[in-house]
Amino acid sequence: MLASFFRIWTLIVKEFLVIFRDPWGRQMLVTPPLVQLLLFAFAATLEVKNVSLMILNEDLGHHGHEIALRIAASSQFTDIKFVTNSKEFVQAIDEQRIILAVHIPGDFSRKIHDRSGASLQAIYDGRKSNAAQVVDGYLAEIINNYAFELGDQTARGFEVIERHRFNPNLEFHWGTIASLVVIITLIMTMSFSALSLAREKEMGTFEQLLVTPFRPAEILIGKLFPAVLIGVFDAHIIYAVGRIFFAVPFRGSYFLLLATIILFSFSVVSFGLMISSIAKTQQQAILGAFMFMVPAIALSGFASPFENMPLWLQKVMWFNPMKHGVVLLKGIFLKDIPLDVVLANAWPLLVIGVVTILLSGWMFRRNIG
Repeated sequence: MLASFFRIWTLIVKEFLVIFRDPWGRQMLVTPPLVQLLLFAFAATLEVKNVSLMILNEDLGHHGHEIALRIAASSQFTDIKFVTNSKEFVQAIDEQRIILAVHIPGDFSRKIHDRSGASLQAIYDGRKSNAAQVVDGYLAEIINNYAFELGDQTARGFEVIERHRFNPNLEFHWGTIASLVVIITLIMTMSFSALSLAREKEMGTFEQLLVTPFRPAEILIGKLFPAVLIGVFDAHIIYAVGRIFFAVPFRGSYFLLLATIILFSFSVVSFGLMISSIAKTQQQAILGAFMFMVPAIALSGFASPFENMPLWLQKVMWFNPMKHGVVLLKGIFLKDIPLDVVLANAWPLLVIGVVTILLSGWMFRRNIG
């Protein structure tokens, strides 16, 4: 037992020496997570800001002018142009220069005074469906607020007061940074683990490893621990940057966070080693990791509600570590979820990790047999 532990420790030290003796390897531990964090946090967001639109106001009355001014004064709309005919905004939408065109008809104010059902037309660029839905909400809020101020019969007598739990001001970074902890951990650990055995095979050192006293299980464990520690290290970089620079609140337990990161890294590294045990070259390992990471992130519930997926796909995604990781990290960060909820999402990660590491061992022995 002691001899086995010593052999595993020797392999772990060897893996870290390979990384830290290479200047490029050292940079890979810090630079990519920070670059990815900045890209996701500032560029690849789901927020819709700086909206470009055109307004065609054919109404000479007060209400049409007031609506146009309120739209122009909104902080979400920054590039606003007033046009004199509909051909201009039709062409602008065709050329994707604007998302929204607002047409206020000439009888808009008169119909408001007569209470005969005033309406205006909003034309969206349907090619940007998500942005169009968000912008539609912005415009509807402006129109509804104005109607309420006028004392419209449908709005008189009640007021809607909004409260948002866990994120009072709907700060986009709060949910994004928590999810980025698992996303970037997935990318980094998967990259290191998937290339681990494949690199040995391609460089010709795999045969040397096989003639040593190392058993297959010891080799896998020796490859597993460094990648898990790299995942924990990178996750803490994102955690620290999110807390310090983005002021994301942390309401949960740090020890639960650490345990979740370790468990998540273990499940992802196990997947990576399974890919690496099959691949014969680093190119094959990269392609295999890419085929796993893209659907794992896209179908995790990070960008769109998990409940929107078909029921059969939700069941398949039970085997997706990202799905459980996103729930855990968002819950620990923003909600301080209780221990029973943590355990309900943590034990699938343990099952995924154990099953995939056993499959990795079976494939490893099969390939060297």
